[in-house]
Amino acid sequence: MSVSIQGLGHSYGELETIARLDLEVPAGAVVGLVGPSGCGKSTLLELICGLREPSAGTIAAEGATAAPGRLRSCAFMPQRDALLPWYSALDNAALAPRNRGTGRAAARAEVAPLFARFGLAGFERARPAELSGGMRQRVAFLDRKSTRLNSSHITI
Repeated sequence: MSVSIQGLGHSYGELETIARLDLEVPAGAVVGLVGPSGCGKSTLLELICGLREPSAGTIAAEGATAAPGRLRSCAFMPQRDALLPWYSALDNAALAPRNRGTGRAAARAEVAPLFARFGLAGFERARPAELSGGMRQRVAFLDRKSTRLNSSHITI
């Protein structure tokens, strides 16, 4: 995925988190963000993914400049998962297709084969509290991009 950022700025009220950023990341490149807590790393990723709108500048991810288009091209894994504790792992993973209008049974059928592929076979009925931290992250990842996963681009 390519990312192009020009003149990016972002503030939370009077707190400026990103002053001015220009960045070009070609498709296939690997970039690491390093910095102290509160310096804007998560904010930058949220902006790129379309979860927030910048205060200034432009962002293009895979050519999409509007937030909904960027969001369709990105998967963002926050530091903490947001699994619903009353849902099974399978139902949590099926949330993305359900939100697109797929019925419950069809959504479950869509994501069920991914459990074996991601080392989660046998845990489909487990509640989030019964899963390890890494397993919870994988279930949350399946929820975000269940129908667009390509095993050649995934490392677990």
